[in-house]
Amino acid sequence: MKAIEIKECQKEAVSSLNGLSEEKLKVALDFIEYLRDREEWEATWEILGNRKMMKEIKMADNDWGKKRKESFIPWEKVKRNV
Repeated sequence: MKAIEIKECQKEAVSSLNGLSEEKLKVALDFIEYLRDREEWEATWEILGNRKMMKEIKMADNDWGKKRKESFIPWEKVKRNV
């Protein structure tokens, strides 16, 4: 979604929420929190289901535990003009 589309969706959502009773507003908030949590879990399951990525994570964790700094790229080389 483009930034402009996101802003329009946010405006529409806020406008819709403004017309709700307090009880319905609490239900809407619960649903928003559910969607946010679900999105995080979907990302987690995507990573856990990727064998190659999990193997790389385990190798990095092992290297980190053994203090093998040469296995990692320094932040100065990774970062860009942020």
